[in-house]
Amino acid sequence: MTIGQYQKKCFLEYKNDLNLPKNYTYFYGNPINTLVPIEVMTNKYMIVGAYPSAKFYRLNGKNLFPLYDNDSPFSNESYFDGIYTRNVPSGNELNDMLEKIEIKREDCWITDLVKIFLFKQEHIKNYRLLGKNEIQESRSKFIEYGKISLKWLEMEILIARPKVIITLGAEVASIIFNKSKKYITENYLDGNVRSALLNKEVQNIISLPHPGILIQNATWNEKFDKKISTNAKKEIKKLLK
Repeated sequence: MTIGQYQKKCFLEYKNDLNLPKNYTYFYGNPINTLVPIEVMTNKYMIVGAYPSAKFYRLNGKNLFPLYDNDSPFSNESYFDGIYTRNVPSGNELNDMLEKIEIKREDCWITDLVKIFLFKQEHIKNYRLLGKNEIQESRSKFIEYGKISLKWLEMEILIARPKVIITLGAEVASIIFNKSKKYITENYLDGNVRSALLNKEVQNIISLPHPGILIQNATWNEKFDKKISTNAKKEIKKLLK
């Protein structure tokens, strides 16, 4: 399967696998589409996030509402939210992390395990402030959706043939290694290489904290700067020799 064939297949078929409700849309009824990988370098690094963010706009001058898909996983795009120009945070956060572990973004296949935007309870609350009541919370289904999505990740691995797969956040690693999120957080987010069986082949996996937590949590940021990033850099250099 070529990259283009996979992108088309994933875009057309992925949502059916999740058995999503027919009204799984944003506020105005525009569809929540599958965000397929766009940055698709092969034979180097694969970056696997949890699920895509979205473009948020201010509809009542105060609250931010998810209204449209991002362009791609961890997109760098900018847009106007009704009051301010905003950058998609996940793109900049990933860029900062990659710089710290000395990886170029253009050398990466960048994807998410779950490939659609998920609504948190706060999003639903804000929707209902403006009378949109039919859309339901979906963030709590991440584990269910992530397990279903493993087969799609395995398809990507077959095409990308990465030297190393870098997972972001405890939830993604918990599904790949079939361990609890708590166990992964305490033992795996250290930048060291571990092996996992995907596509009946052993894959090199480095599990890192999600880039966003490095900004939100000073303890994780310090731990990443002092130890985790150093471990990751050493492991990556070994694997690419």
